[in-house]
Amino acid sequence: MPELCLHGRVAILGSGREGLSAYRYIDALGTAADLQLITEGLSQRPGEADLVASGKLQLSRLEDAGLEQFDLLIRSPGISPYRPPIQAAIDAGVSVTTPSSLWFQAHPAARTIAVTGTKGKSTTASLLAHLMAKQGLSVQLAGNIGTPLLDCSDQAVDWWVIELSSYQLADLQGQPTLGVLLNLASDHVDWHGGEARYRADKLRLAELVKSGGLLANAADPGLREALAGRDDVAWFEVDELGRQCAMPPRLPGAHNRVNLAACLAVLKRVGGDSAAALTDVESYAGLPHRLQFIGAVGEVDIIDDSISSAPVATVAAMSALQGRKVVLLVGGLDRGVDWRPYAEALAAHPPAAVVTLPDNGPQILRAIENAGIRPELGTSEARDLQEGVERARALAPEGGVILLSPGAPSFPHFRDFEDRGRQFARHFGLEAEQVLPDALRAPGREGYERQ
Repeated sequence: MPELCLHGRVAILGSGREGLSAYRYIDALGTAADLQLITEGLSQRPGEADLVASGKLQLSRLEDAGLEQFDLLIRSPGISPYRPPIQAAIDAGVSVTTPSSLWFQAHPAARTIAVTGTKGKSTTASLLAHLMAKQGLSVQLAGNIGTPLLDCSDQAVDWWVIELSSYQLADLQGQPTLGVLLNLASDHVDWHGGEARYRADKLRLAELVKSGGLLANAADPGLREALAGRDDVAWFEVDELGRQCAMPPRLPGAHNRVNLAACLAVLKRVGGDSAAALTDVESYAGLPHRLQFIGAVGEVDIIDDSISSAPVATVAAMSALQGRKVVLLVGGLDRGVDWRPYAEALAAHPPAAVVTLPDNGPQILRAIENAGIRPELGTSEARDLQEGVERARALAPEGGVILLSPGAPSFPHFRDFEDRGRQFARHFGLEAEQVLPDALRAPGREGYERQ
């Protein structure tokens, strides 16, 4: 393993999944680094309380943490590198890296497939890992989905399938073997400091990937515009074979055919059998919280799409359920995304009723109404998810659907989208699946506690 150059005073920013993973990883290396965790809010994850008791975890605003005194900062994905305290530390000569960058630095010879996009990256990454595993390849699925990279063992595998968010790509140092760009739309505007920077950060994958390794969706206008003039892009689209494929119920909607097309394009690049993959897709189990049917209450189907943190995902969910009477629960953290174009897109498959959730649910409803959509079964504004479920049940007709597809992040009201999905299910007395199939779960490092 290459030397990671971890020395002096090292601060890990954030105590969520990746922050704690980075702490365990560096601590296990036995370096001479003086290691400190700094968080602005406790995540309630296993191991956090022990670190607080030992003094290794400091609860502080970044502005008050004295970041300039450290030699190295390891930024968790949830913390924007554009925040003034981090920029001030950089100006003072402090180095900044990320857990994903540390992993790529430690694994320069690994064969990696990085998957990103405003929507669909989790489904595409997990589906790709499933199809590759069915063809006898040793595959590890990690990154933004499943197990954090630094929690994975170093056992030899044929391919790593790594989902990367814009938070991870913003300052990633690494060179994926293959990179998959699914689509490009507005998202995470507040974190990136503007739509232009979000798009630039998402497109960093095109600059990082090894020469000749970039695959992109030919049907996405944002990608077509952004990558115009480049002759090193392998464009993929849904071909006739993909259109004829019988998609399983766990992969509804036209957007999932695009995800499958991306997987088939990658399989072709790695020497896989595309025809066999069209059969293997039938055994794909699907992802928790991604258009997941979790049960029925009376004659009403309950669908958990809590992973929907962007409006484009809500539009895709409504399209996938066209023809059904859908009561849509929508809203979450307001991060400055303009919902007007997405509300106009909803007009093609409008909800029968809308129940809004804090914080930006009422603003989303105004955008929907301004687009000329008048939900036939009415609208309602809820103070929290429990009240939202109660109001949705009152509005839902027999044979209808209650869909949680917030189109916005879960915090600060929930720990993460999984927590939001679990609570949604429990309000109906149901349980959502929480774990990936064992074949897709990356094994943890020896002595590490799985999260």
